[in-house]
Amino acid sequence: MRAIGTKDWGRALHSPRARWGAIGGAAAAVAAVAVGIGLWAASGTPDEPYPDDTYAAAPGCDLVPGEEVEDLLGEAVNDTDTTGPLHGGEHTSCAWTTHGAGEGGTLRVGLSARFTDPSADPLVTGDERTAESLGAAAPANGAKVDLPGGEARVWSGQVPGTVELAYHVDNLLVRISYAGYSDDSPSEAEEEVVGLAARLGEGL
Repeated sequence: MRAIGTKDWGRALHSPRARWGAIGGAAAAVAAVAVGIGLWAASGTPDEPYPDDTYAAAPGCDLVPGEEVEDLLGEAVNDTDTTGPLHGGEHTSCAWTTHGAGEGGTLRVGLSARFTDPSADPLVTGDERTAESLGAAAPANGAKVDLPGGEARVWSGQVPGTVELAYHVDNLLVRISYAGYSDDSPSEAEEEVVGLAARLGEGL
């Protein structure tokens, strides 16, 4: 699926979100937890990159284009931008939020570099560990999506008004959680999240 233009994003997502006041807090909390599921729970002993690992570190939040965040959320605040050690790798957490009259939302992006475990017999590559993390993160009913350089799954979150995506590129797992769209257009919201993931894939 191709990444859609910013004008289309604006038309699709800058519509009234009447139910945000009721579900926004719960959706944001679930989104925050969802980005971590399958990342922090994955196990492995090494915390240093292996020579064959494509990503020797987790990318920063500047990978996410500011104009794309604005198209999704309007005037949003970047309230999380951290990078730190992950058991067997490194993880970056990013979050933007906005609240307004009748609309608002939360966008969370997790970037997790999984490193090769040379102590395993046979050796377990970072790419293999990332594939395992993708399997742990995505539910069985997650729709498969072809994205630049890898594979992805997209699905509706447990709370109405949320979309989740997990994206495997080499030894990097990208997680996106978007909360706050009107619950009468989940397919449009999923398309927008896939479009954002495609833009991130182009920058990797």
